[in-house]
Amino acid sequence: MGSKDSLTVLYVIGNGRSGSTLLDIVLGNHPLVESTGERVHLTRTGWISRRATTAADERKRRLPLCSCGGRLDVPSAGEDEVCPFWKEVRKEWVRRAGSEDIEGYPGLQEAFERHRRWPRLLRERHRPSPEFRSYARLTLALFEAIRDVSGKPVVVDSSKSPPCAFPLALVPGLDLRAVHLVRDVRGVISSRSKALKKDIRAGIEWDHEPHPVWRSAWWSSLRWSAINLESEMVCRWLGPGRWIRLRYEDFLEDPEGSLRRIGGLVGLDLAGLGRSFAAGKEMHVGHNVGGNRLRMSGSVRLRPEAGSWEDSLSPAEVRLAGRIAGPLMRRYGYAG
Repeated sequence: MGSKDSLTVLYVIGNGRSGSTLLDIVLGNHPLVESTGERVHLTRTGWISRRATTAADERKRRLPLCSCGGRLDVPSAGEDEVCPFWKEVRKEWVRRAGSEDIEGYPGLQEAFERHRRWPRLLRERHRPSPEFRSYARLTLALFEAIRDVSGKPVVVDSSKSPPCAFPLALVPGLDLRAVHLVRDVRGVISSRSKALKKDIRAGIEWDHEPHPVWRSAWWSSLRWSAINLESEMVCRWLGPGRWIRLRYEDFLEDPEGSLRRIGGLVGLDLAGLGRSFAAGKEMHVGHNVGGNRLRMSGSVRLRPEAGSWEDSLSPAEVRLAGRIAGPLMRRYGYAG
């Protein structure tokens, strides 16, 4: 792993509904790995301040709740309500970066961590602007704060978004490694459909009409293809030895082998963790931000059937997914 001051960020990149929350949680059960969930959403919870959060796109803001049950909006929550981990991380980040500078961080995220920023990021790769240097300095200080408070040299960020991963690769002092996590597009469609039905049953209100099933299948297939192609592009930029591709289905079937591969990427022996997960041991959920409802469960166990989709999609949905995403599905080893 190098020196005690080394900092490796393991970024889980890919499409949503591909098992990133589960993988993140399992990895966080290793004594040298800190699981953070979707780091990109942390500053959109009021963690810096309410004023700073207004710089984020309103649609991207998140509820200020850590997976431990504590509040993330540290400056405005009561002392007995806040998450102790993220409270200490914020304190360390302020010490490293300065309280005034961190107020502008959400705006810098909007400038560099969005899909429409690709052209600018390509320019920053060759000639960093003063604004990007500020982003890089604050981002490095944030990850260093997470490392120092947790005492763990590997930090997992399962934000998934390719435009969030690419600027991290440009931050000096940050050793970025990536797991391109893929899942059968038919499993992704099934997962989205089940989640929508659960939300409707729970009485959750949407600010738009839910898409008809056929449109959901069409949109999910198109989005799956686009995001995975973007993820491939980022991984190529990282270069050989700095990323692996992992199928969600293979992770469920062979946790030991899958985690051994990830361990080789970050210089850790994760095979024992994989054996424990395969044997049915509970995996404790740490202090995760964002992700699906699984992060609020306290602990998780292996459920090999979690990747199944065969009984939940109609023949029409299967055919539609194959027409749109067929070539990429076959590249990833999915028959369709």
